[in-house]
Amino acid sequence: MTTPVPRRRGPGLLDLPTIVDVALGIARTDGLPALSMRRIADELGCSPMALYRHVADRQALLLAMLDAVAARIEIPPFQEEPRAEITALLHAVHAAVEGDPWVVTALVAEGLASPRILPVVDRIFGALDRAGLHGAQAMSGHALIWEFAYGELLTSHHDRADAWNRNMIRNSDPVRFPAVHAVMRAAARAPGGPPPEMFGPHLQIVLDGLLGPERSP
Repeated sequence: MTTPVPRRRGPGLLDLPTIVDVALGIARTDGLPALSMRRIADELGCSPMALYRHVADRQALLLAMLDAVAARIEIPPFQEEPRAEITALLHAVHAAVEGDPWVVTALVAEGLASPRILPVVDRIFGALDRAGLHGAQAMSGHALIWEFAYGELLTSHHDRADAWNRNMIRNSDPVRFPAVHAVMRAAARAPGGPPPEMFGPHLQIVLDGLLGPERSP
């Protein structure tokens, strides 16, 4: 999915969509810790006080940013079969949110959320209910699904061949860590290497544990 390029309109043309677009650009590039009214104002060529005519505070800005991301979710048609329903919904969310890993920080660390996600949440609970998971079991299953989605979003964003953590493992002592190096050797010998996109297959593994193995048609 192509990440939208933030709009920047310059002084005298300030509005909430412009502020949100610039804030999204900062969050994508440098993460939420770098996001401040001062930084946004500097990028827009205005004073920080000018921003407060359009957004009450940083939390209101984050909620507007979450709304903008959630608005990109193309909610799929309803499917009666629970696994198919959850799979379609999670793929729709993943397509909208990939490229915006800051969303996880806003959701988990800051406890925020966009009301636009409620239709997705409601349908996931409905699918879990049809699968026989009720009450505490449904809450646990719902948490597991989102914990997987959050973790995948964060790790895939940093999954680069030159990443520090990859080099650490690659350069570790094969005598002290034989299992690690056995897996790396096996992966290197695999035809074509590992698949580039693992969200779908990994989601099915999660759903196998939650709903039971998928039945053959």
